[in-house]
Amino acid sequence: MSLSIQFIRREDFESRCLSALVGAGAMAMVAGVARQVLRVPVEPGYFALMAAAVTAVKPKAAENALVRAAMVLLPALPYVLGLPSSWQHAVAGALAAGLLAWRGNGRDSVGTTAQIALCAGAAAVTTALGLYVQDVLNARFLPARGYFPLLVDSAVVALFWSIGTLPANLAMDLDAVATRGMRLEATLTGEVRGLVARALTLYRQSQDEARKLAKGPGLEKLQAVLGKLARDAFTLAESHTELEAQLAVASQGSVDSQVQELKKRAQDAQDGVARRQLERAAASLGEELNHLDALSRRQERLFAQLHAQVALLERARVCFIGARAASPLGGDGDRVQALADKLSALDLESSGAEGTAQAARVPALRS
Repeated sequence: MSLSIQFIRREDFESRCLSALVGAGAMAMVAGVARQVLRVPVEPGYFALMAAAVTAVKPKAAENALVRAAMVLLPALPYVLGLPSSWQHAVAGALAAGLLAWRGNGRDSVGTTAQIALCAGAAAVTTALGLYVQDVLNARFLPARGYFPLLVDSAVVALFWSIGTLPANLAMDLDAVATRGMRLEATLTGEVRGLVARALTLYRQSQDEARKLAKGPGLEKLQAVLGKLARDAFTLAESHTELEAQLAVASQGSVDSQVQELKKRAQDAQDGVARRQLERAAASLGEELNHLDALSRRQERLFAQLHAQVALLERARVCFIGARAASPLGGDGDRVQALADKLSALDLESSGAEGTAQAARVPALRS
């Protein structure tokens, strides 16, 4: 298997970078007042990083106060512990990015171990790099005092740190099917998202059971069948979501009301030509209404299919558990082949029944 990497929820990453810049800019103004007016020395590195992290993090509502408080306190640890100056900012950036990937990534689920580790490592490097760029700008281009250099310094730190949080939006897996499922889950909402998440969980559990049950060609056969079951579930979810978006644009109730209004106008029209034009318009919209009704029924069928496909994955997992219980030392080749054929037959039976229904209704739909 080759490593598969997908960039998920790009808009979250973009808004995180923008929020970090805004937060760091606001803190730069506060630091400027403290320096210029109150004559209080302020460490721009920590305060810029802390402000960027607090504004960029997107925790769950129930954890909002706790996570934001942790974003203030955790990055301060390297400074409190007196680490070498070359390490303070890098470690602070790593702690903030790791916490963001874990509990503040803007999704309902927590970050994976890989995302947290990569975020922390990348942010440590980019934070140190941002401070180097800051030193170069201060030495060559910026004045020694004033609000503008503080604003630039804070913006550079925030920008480089937020770029280091990119791994929080990467779906990484050695299995391309699982990566596709993670990417799809991140784009969905409602019950369909729950079904996709369930299908992804069942797929991973079934893969684990298959690896315990068989080796070599038998394992490859089982993995191929499982991959097809999961891919079919993800394809159904995508098709359902596309139809849902199409139906959301054109409301059946709105089209129906237009048809009724045109028919009423046609009945009231005194001119024959005008009446015929209104009747043709009503007939045309009536065809569109029939098309929307067909799409609505197709969406219901896709949703039912998705439920059935998730049930197939559940059945596959149970079959693997039962087969492993029957052969604790590993399944023989014939048993594994029979299990793979059984799952393939179940999948073909399910898709075959739907294919017949699909073929029967194709003439009724227009593209």
